[in-house]
Amino acid sequence: MICFNKIQGLFSGDDVLTALMKHNMKSSVFLYKLIFLVLLQITTAALAEYKWGFANLSLNYLDWEHKTEKKSTKRDFTYIELEGGAQFDWGEMYGFFDLENIGHGGGLFRTASKGVLRYYTGVDQISVYTHVYNFAERGFSEQNRVLGLGYQWVGEGWWFKPFLGVHHVSQTYFSGTNGYMGGWIIGSNFKLWGQSFLFTNWHEWEFARDAQYAAGNGNSKQSHNGAAAVWWNVIPSAGVGLQWRYAKDKLGTANMMNAAIFTVKYNF
Repeated sequence: MICFNKIQGLFSGDDVLTALMKHNMKSSVFLYKLIFLVLLQITTAALAEYKWGFANLSLNYLDWEHKTEKKSTKRDFTYIELEGGAQFDWGEMYGFFDLENIGHGGGLFRTASKGVLRYYTGVDQISVYTHVYNFAERGFSEQNRVLGLGYQWVGEGWWFKPFLGVHHVSQTYFSGTNGYMGGWIIGSNFKLWGQSFLFTNWHEWEFARDAQYAAGNGNSKQSHNGAAAVWWNVIPSAGVGLQWRYAKDKLGTANMMNAAIFTVKYNF
């Protein structure tokens, strides 16, 4: 279970810079590409009508359920996340970049990142949807790419944005088309006891997966992966969150996995 004194050792051992320098070249190349794409998008966005956006930096502690730890190599860890998103007249952008296992040095240090783009087609609320997710640790890396269509239902203080697309994977043990991925993001603002809260849920469903890829993920042709969260906006510039992290036949592990994520967040 959660042990907060672990967080006290956040920056013990090898510092972040040393760990990054030791990290594998594939992760570095991806990071350079990510920076280039972000700069390109910023330049393009400057020519578009900006509507709204957000950015935050958070400290997170992920606590795996005991049953999940018992049947897998999953272990609790701390991570720092930089997250942001924006809407323009042409579409939406979202992304995050995580530094995982801070303070444990190059051997256990990991990175994870995701970039999402929805380009409005002008037909109803349909968008061209694409996302790229990248994970890297010593001896293993995986990149997931999805291209398809999305839809945007947005109301006063709530949103529901599903997507469906072709799924392609490049990783250490497999590379190729990996069936399809569907999913959604949901959000709803609400008030409780005079305080501001936000409920969110992201979910990804992979199906018709390649047999070779499935063999390393529960030997199942489909999987589920996501998180449901409640965020308390304590003050405009800071908040805390509690997430239920779940996955089934994903993350290199068979059957169901559960974890709790405890978050302290600073909003820019």
